[in-house]
Amino acid sequence: GGRRCATAQLTRSETGAMDETVLVTLARVAERAERYDEMADFMKQRVQVGSALNPEERDMFSAAFKNSLTERRHAVRVAAGVEQMELSEGREAYASLAGGYRSKMEAELQEICSNALTLLSTLVSAAEPGEAKTFFLKMQGDYYRYLAEWTTGPAKSEVAGQAMEVYKSGMGEAMSLPTAHPVRLGLALNFSVFLHEVLKDTEHAVATATDALNAASAGIEDIPEESRNDSIITMQLLNDNLMLWSSQ
Repeated sequence: GGRRCATAQLTRSETGAMDETVLVTLARVAERAERYDEMADFMKQRVQVGSALNPEERDMFSAAFKNSLTERRHAVRVAAGVEQMELSEGREAYASLAGGYRSKMEAELQEICSNALTLLSTLVSAAEPGEAKTFFLKMQGDYYRYLAEWTTGPAKSEVAGQAMEVYKSGMGEAMSLPTAHPVRLGLALNFSVFLHEVLKDTEHAVATATDALNAASAGIEDIPEESRNDSIITMQLLNDNLMLWSSQ
């Protein structure tokens, strides 16, 4: 018993001594192993160390939570589809099982979003104006949007309102960035998707995407070559969405 206790204490002290480099290295290993929940946990600890994240760490923080969330979002959609199919064919007991599984996945989604949003409130308030602040405001808006996707009733309106508020703050902050900056374009893309999919305001979504695309087309030459490809990919996504929305 005593020996086990000593080992536990050692592990705790080792964990306490982890510096930023160790946490980021562990997050990279977890990413390569596709263990995204653990990657998110390492990046959460990295945020809690307190110093500002550099651009690579920001991307890792975003990727960790996004990948952790993606499989649950997919699972919720699949379970909801099975639930509806079983109900339509009169198999209520099977529908109930699928519904229970959907609820379990939704609880996991809720936890991931809550964790991300707790960390983001700190990151947004501490971020340098410009690129870093825009990046975190975009991510904050995204996590309220994910919550709004599967929340129902009055709670849906509330989280959608929070997403709208944060995305608008981000759009204001992004005005200080070049028009074709990949972070500014990524924010415009996700905000327009939110307007279309969550608020069902396709007109506003089209206007937002069109404005971003036109401004970026005029400014793409101002973007350094190393990040220009990211901008071009996002511009293509904006264009794809515009074509899809105008055909609906």
